[in-house]
Amino acid sequence: MDFGEFAATEAVNPVYRRIKELGLESHVFDIETYGFTVVPPEKVASRALFERVREAVLRIARDRTGVDLQLDRNGSAGKIETAARSKHQFLLFCLLTEDPIFEEWVLNPTFTTLADYFMRGQYQLSNLGSFVKWKGGPESLGLHADGGTNQDGRMPSCGDVFNSVWALTDYTLEHGAIAMVPGSHKYCRLPVKGEGEDVAVPVEASEGSLILWHGNTWHGAYPKLTDGLRLNLTTYVCNKRLKPQEDFLANVTQEMLDRNPVEFAHLVGADDWMGWTDSQGPRYKYTRLNAPLGAMNKNVY
Repeated sequence: MDFGEFAATEAVNPVYRRIKELGLESHVFDIETYGFTVVPPEKVASRALFERVREAVLRIARDRTGVDLQLDRNGSAGKIETAARSKHQFLLFCLLTEDPIFEEWVLNPTFTTLADYFMRGQYQLSNLGSFVKWKGGPESLGLHADGGTNQDGRMPSCGDVFNSVWALTDYTLEHGAIAMVPGSHKYCRLPVKGEGEDVAVPVEASEGSLILWHGNTWHGAYPKLTDGLRLNLTTYVCNKRLKPQEDFLANVTQEMLDRNPVEFAHLVGADDWMGWTDSQGPRYKYTRLNAPLGAMNKNVY
């Protein structure tokens, strides 16, 4: 019997095979059981790619803040103004078009395979950013879930979103690691104030590791107790029926689509035929895409 070849599961067979080829079975089990996982560096990307991404994030952070940020020094938001600015961190938004290295990253096989599995083949990029954090932080863990709720306050069990952090520096409790409440993705609701903090655990991971979690998982962050920066790359996806946080199509160019495989166009929503503005009605917005309308629907599972 060949698992991954059943005719009745044609849509899910390819991602099943990729999971096995990449050795990600235990990480699927982690997320199914506990709501999160940590993929070690050797399963994520080469050290060369890691170094290029980290340097790109640091360069952008320096340009936007006007501060000479260094990994071994505490940071400052400088001139940057974002909704996530505080005394101990800031968030870099809209990174995809800042450097072609990020185009390479969002097509990373480990990330896309797990996103594909947990989003049932119906995912698009919602946000690509970076939290730059240094010594300090609030007393509360700020536990929350990324997914939205229905009118009755419930979340769908399959999850509408899927999130990840590529640790560009070591993540430890003292370094301000992410806090997770194991198993909370099965509650299918948001936490009330203070709920879950007594059973939360720090997600400790060496630099280069990829931390991924179900959209329903309650998570937050511990304060950073040490000097130096805690740096990451956050890659967040949502179901194709939802509106992404970032309007990628406002900035993605035809040149970017042309130099990448068609999967990149799907990822940034360039295959979305809704929102027509002329008498031709539904059509793809970019000439890079010539698949028939509704072609992506076959990937639902």
